[in-house]
Amino acid sequence: MAAGDAACPAEGFIAPGVPENEDGDFRTVGGSVVETDPEKYQSSCLEAQKLLNAAAGGAPTGLEYLYVDEGTAGDVAQEVCGEWSRALGVDVTPKAVTAEELETALRTGEYDLAAGTFQPLGNDAECFLRPWVTDGEENVLGYANSAYDTLMSIIASASDSAARMGCLHDAEELLLGDYALAPLYTTVTADQLRENLTGVCRDARGWFSFASVAVRTA
Repeated sequence: MAAGDAACPAEGFIAPGVPENEDGDFRTVGGSVVETDPEKYQSSCLEAQKLLNAAAGGAPTGLEYLYVDEGTAGDVAQEVCGEWSRALGVDVTPKAVTAEELETALRTGEYDLAAGTFQPLGNDAECFLRPWVTDGEENVLGYANSAYDTLMSIIASASDSAARMGCLHDAEELLLGDYALAPLYTTVTADQLRENLTGVCRDARGWFSFASVAVRTA
């Protein structure tokens, strides 16, 4: 994968490992809200081609894809733009910019396509979704949806955990359904714990604690 060995295809905006309840993490309980099945790739491309052909003017040309050339971002940009060309006939040119230039483009809306990274402040689904409320300081997309804002207000004051999680799943689906952003991949830890050990804890900031690690007894 162009993004590196620690990357996996995004199945939603909320990353794997974000907790929900005793049945599993947020992604496991909610399932995938982004299509990643390789067997459906060709049919998805055909559907996209139909939508492009139905649009006024057909497939767009002369678009630029802005990215900050750090780490694997350049390889990802080349791969994404190349695939758009091969699969959809969409002409997109990757363009490396500085972090400051990307920030300015996002704030002013003067860009065609732009790639960025997102790091939540905590290991909770709300930390992924809160920044995109209409008046959010981090809302560089300019995303505005009153229904989304209402959901986030309910989440902020919810006392029932199950109801809160239900609203968080609804908010994620609404954000992605409005195509405000398109998650490409999630970078996860490549570390592994031996199968005979248990008890590793990870806090909301992603730090690991091995103080309670013990050998499995069963």
